[in-house]
Amino acid sequence: MFFALWPTPAVATQLHQLARKAAAPDARLMRADTLHLTLAFIGDVAVDRLPAIEAVGDQTAWPRCTLQLDQLGHWPHNQILWAGSQSPPDALAQLADELSVGLRAIGITLAVRPFVPHITLARRCRQLVAADTRPIEWVVDGGVLAVSQRDHTGARYVMRRRWSAP
Repeated sequence: MFFALWPTPAVATQLHQLARKAAAPDARLMRADTLHLTLAFIGDVAVDRLPAIEAVGDQTAWPRCTLQLDQLGHWPHNQILWAGSQSPPDALAQLADELSVGLRAIGITLAVRPFVPHITLARRCRQLVAADTRPIEWVVDGGVLAVSQRDHTGARYVMRRRWSAP
């Protein structure tokens, strides 16, 4: 389970096309419908915790902002191809922090690491083939609480709740 920003289908399509151009041929591209920006990874939780987790989302100030995806990167240690922003809006770090504080208040501890806003485009990507990035503009207008369900075809995400920016 995780809180995330979910792109519109148009933005997800642009990101998927970017992944097809930039990833090594043997990389595992993420499906367009699975592309997202994780704000807080919660992990597995008992069903009786869900109302409290959803309440954290209810109490969060979901911002409206524009995210310029103008950076393409590759993390060789875990073979991830990602898209990000050279200048992410401060509102995203504040949002991730607010969610983290809210989750800690209900007894859910997140991994301690700096918030690096990015969208994973491909896994098992040994190298970045092309780094040409035309900026993709993403108007962020809310977020989701998503549940990951795995089967033989890979991960599938189910939106449990959605929140809109005012």
